[in-house]
Amino acid sequence: MTRQKMVQLVYIPFTGVGIKGYSGDEWYRYRIQVFKDYTLKSLANQTEKNFMLWLSFRPEEENNPLTSELADIIKEHGFLYAMTFNNLMYHDDKFTTGFVERIWNIGRVVRKCWWDKDWSGFADAVKELLTSQKNKTLLERLRKSLDTFKDYFKDAEWVYLTRVDSDDMFHKKAFEFIHNTPPREKFAITGSRLGLFYNKTLDQFAEYRPLTNPPVYTIIFPAKTFFDADAHMEYMKGFTSHEDIPKLFATTELPDFYYCIYTDQTKHRISTYWNHPFKGKLIQTTYNLKGDFGIC
Repeated sequence: MTRQKMVQLVYIPFTGVGIKGYSGDEWYRYRIQVFKDYTLKSLANQTEKNFMLWLSFRPEEENNPLTSELADIIKEHGFLYAMTFNNLMYHDDKFTTGFVERIWNIGRVVRKCWWDKDWSGFADAVKELLTSQKNKTLLERLRKSLDTFKDYFKDAEWVYLTRVDSDDMFHKKAFEFIHNTPPREKFAITGSRLGLFYNKTLDQFAEYRPLTNPPVYTIIFPAKTFFDADAHMEYMKGFTSHEDIPKLFATTELPDFYYCIYTDQTKHRISTYWNHPFKGKLIQTTYNLKGDFGIC
């Protein structure tokens, strides 16, 4: 398979994820700094560099000066990239409308407020959970955003859509592994159940052992399906969370320790906390883990 027939889009949802989807310019500035120092470095460190970045935002961020600063940072690394401002490009499980799911999501809000010792936004968060129609507009948002890529990738036969958060990282050989995976319909490459967890404040690595499919995955699409919003939605039918990937697609896994979840000791800025139930034992490094993820 020639490279012209396969393209890899690395999709990074920057704002518009979850409740509120934006926590102010201070939060945004901090997230850009973490992205620059960790996620972007791990992408620049890949042994396979034939990919394009796709960052999505709420419409409000299009004219925010911080977004221009972020674009300049990406340009400095020489990445091919696109930014879209039609909000999130997949179903947001925080807004699944079933009764049980809503109760579960309210429980998430309670847990976060308790953890942060801050209940000031509780009422607004619950109101948003109960009234938002976010997932109902996904098809329209997707159609607007996919038009950005149609002409650029008009000769592609397959699209490998790799999803990663704006604060997480890949091992330097992760994309090489992905590119060496032959294309087929309804197939995905997931993170393994043994990843890495990195605490910037403590400068420590630990095992990351999720009980469900981790939020790092690559879905392989026929190009015609990917760029057609209606066909795209049908292809993803049943997807409500990254946990659903193994139920909807045949899968293979990245090797162990090929992705890394970032955290630090700040409040309100990084959602995954160090004492997370998925955290495994500390890793006493015997080789250059930081070098493997481009963060040395």
